[in-house]
Parts: sequence; structure tokens; C-alpha cells
Amino acid sequence: MASSEPASWPVIPRGTSFEDHVVGRRFEHHWGRTVHASDNIAFSTQTLGFNPVHFNREAAAAAGHPDEVVNPLLVFAVVFGLSVEDLSETGGPFLGAEDIRYGREVYPGETLYAASTVVDARSSESRPDTGIVTWHTVGRTGGGEIVIEFRRTNLVRKRAAGAEPARVPDGFAEDFVVGSRFRHARTRTITDLDLNGLTLAVMNTAPGHFSDHEMADTPFGKRINFGGLTLSLTIGLATQDTTGQAVREVGLTDIAFAVPVKHGDTIGAATEVLAVEPDGGGADAGVEADVTFRHLGFNQRGEIVCRATRTVRVRTRASAQTPADAESASIGRRTSP
Repeated sequence: MASSEPASWPVIPRGTSFEDHVVGRRFEHHWGRTVHASDNIAFSTQTLGFNPVHFNREAAAAAGHPDEVVNPLLVFAVVFGLSVEDLSETGGPFLGAEDIRYGREVYPGETLYAASTVVDARSSESRPDTGIVTWHTVGRTGGGEIVIEFRRTNLVRKRAAGAEPARVPDGFAEDFVVGSRFRHARTRTITDLDLNGLTLAVMNTAPGHFSDHEMADTPFGKRINFGGLTLSLTIGLATQDTTGQAVREVGLTDIAFAVPVKHGDTIGAATEVLAVEPDGGGADAGVEADVTFRHLGFNQRGEIVCRATRTVRVRTRASAQTPADAESASIGRRTSP
């Protein structure tokens, strides 16, 4: 029916199946990721990678580097991560990697991009519902310099009998029809990253989010997630399907939290398209539109935990005809046979 049952709305699929991985097929992964000094320090310290060139600028300079060196395993993890949506998001376990080669050091502030080519694909003898796929992945800077390349192998699920290949909308304004409802494929479980880490990172001092003692004798019985983070997660889960061609956020309204979110709850999201309004004039007339969505966050029991109405300025397909937006228009056409 209705907005009261968002967990039953049709899902926008994510990921690929074994049948999509034909030897020789190339995937240009559409995201890029700028690596910051904070990423490098957090990764190195949390993994106990205490090589001083990764977090001590003076030590890095003494070793002949112009800045701290991004931990090469972070480079591997970022380039790997950029490939997951296209290669193995809905697949099986990561089986291993080989022939990892670093082209040059990466320094904080550089942006990494990735592309992968299928080099081997075969059915699994022990698990007939899966295949084993190997890709050659290359990570480059924005200037095209190779910083890493490697081969990695995963189990990948085969497509269900009769199922069609996933079609993911490009996210232009024309893709959104008023009244349409859909569910987003990804979900996320609430952990102490939210209750302690993110709550304190945004300087929310309400102890009900991070103190078990404060909440023990309340009707809640345990810590609850900060509503601003529940809102952020609901919108975050919806973002890729709704703002792949976004220009900017316009605003939010009608925000409500019906059910508290606690440690261990798993949150999903669904969206209803409320309005599509062409931009009213100026040089950008006809190439942008304001799209209004109602986003609904729900827990593992199907209860709505968050509601918000969000308006976003989104490109139209006319924008794909302008040179400045040529790259954006290619999002969603990330592969070649």
C-alpha cells in the first residue's frame, strides 16, 4: 500500500551477477576518492601500521618524501573499495589477491580512481549457485598515473533463473515520476560508531546516546541513536539512487522520528517521489529541475523510524549535451564489452 509499508516497495537493485562478468569486460568505476591526511592517520593507527612516514611529516621528509606517505594498504583498500559496487557487492567472499604492484607513492590530498577488467570467470564446482571471478584492477590519480594494480578473486552469485540484469536509473530528473515508490538495496546496522563515535564527533552532549548508566532506568532501557544521525543514515542510504545527478541540496522539512533506534537495529530506506519542478529560468533553464522526495527509514521489524521530505536540484538529460557535464552523463555507462 502505502507509505506505512516501505519495506515492501520494489527495490532498486545494486551489484552484478556472475553472468555479467565475461572475460575481457572492462568496468570504469564511477566514483573517485580523495585521500586525506586524517584518513591516512586513522587507518595507520587503527591497523597498528606504525611506520612513521605514514603519520610523521618530519620522518617522511627525512626519507625524501614531500609529505606524509599514504599507507599503501590504505591505497589498496580504497582502490579495492571503489570497485566493489560493480564487481562484488552482492557476490560472495573475497578469496584472495595477487601481483599487487605499486606505481608510486600516494600523498594526502590526491584523488584516486579505479578500473577493472575481467581476466577469468568459471563456475564453482562445489557451489553451483556461484562462480569464481578474477579481475585485474588498476588505480590511478586524476592525472592518469598508475599508483597500484592487482588481481583479486571473489565468489560471485549467479543470477536467479529468469531474472533480468539489474537496471539502475541514471538519476536525471526525467527518471523520477511523481508518485513512484521504491526501496533502496543497502541497509546498515547501528553500532558504537554511531552511538559513541559519530554522536561525539558532532559534539552532541546528550548522554542518552553514549552513556549506558544514564539510560538504564529509563523507559528506553538502553542508549538510543541521535535522531540527526538516524536522519543522515536514512538519507545516506537513499542518496545514490536519488542524487546521482544532483547539483545541490535545496532543503529538508517534515522530519519526524516515530520509533527510537537502538544499538543493533538495522536500518533500511525507501523513497516516494512527491514533485518534479523544472528550474524557472536563467542560463540553466531546462537543464536542471527541483525534485522533492519523501524518505522513510525503517528498522528490521518494518517499523518506520524516520520520515523526511527533501528537495534536491538535479540535472536533466539536456545537461548531458553540454561539454561540462559530459562526464556526469556517463555515470551508469561504466562498462565496455
